[in-house]
Amino acid sequence: WYPDPYGGGGHRWWDGTKWTEHVDSTPSRPSVQPVAPPQVGGGPVLHKVRWGIELHADPRAITWDGQTIELARAEFVGYTAVQNRMRGPLNIGSVHTSTDYHFEIGFFPVNEAPAIAFEETGMRANNPPDDWQFLVDLVKTYVEPRLLREFLAAVQAGQTVNVANVRVNRDGFVGGGVSRGWDAVAGVTFEKGNYFVHEKGGKRAVLRVPQQNQNVSLLPQVFDALKR
Repeated sequence: WYPDPYGGGGHRWWDGTKWTEHVDSTPSRPSVQPVAPPQVGGGPVLHKVRWGIELHADPRAITWDGQTIELARAEFVGYTAVQNRMRGPLNIGSVHTSTDYHFEIGFFPVNEAPAIAFEETGMRANNPPDDWQFLVDLVKTYVEPRLLREFLAAVQAGQTVNVANVRVNRDGFVGGGVSRGWDAVAGVTFEKGNYFVHEKGGKRAVLRVPQQNQNVSLLPQVFDALKR
């Protein structure tokens, strides 16, 4: 029995080759190691037990630590790679560099609605761990294109949407105490853990958006689609 990758909060039986129709609503049930990675339809599949916790990811859902998020319903994603530089005791010796990798997916409001947060810390610099990279590639393929379409459709329908704590509508954007119309926007760049919004003819960015903000990776595409 494993947490149901189709959602619902129960457990579904994996028969060694495929998910079955047998579902159990028991809150806690020990897992049995499958003889092959569970798969749901086509596409890439990740399935393993890490630190005694099941991690399952495929084009339909991600399950981690007993929580399942369906990719077709997720409202936000986020992924960061933050480098750390440290010296030895008393600030003596060579500088050691490591990277902390963070991944999240879930629903708004953040910290209240269901979500999954997955971290790998103290990793070798410029060498993303396989599981983190798998999750990032999965949402880039199966979640972000849908979210982008939904954001743009909402704006075209006259609504205001929130992308990485930046409010966007037909006329322009508002965020961090800054507002600009689309005819003044040059684009969005990424540097040293931040996304920067630039205006036409300006030498400096007018807005900095941290990479920790949910859906921030979609900001350049949203702005490119709406700027004039």
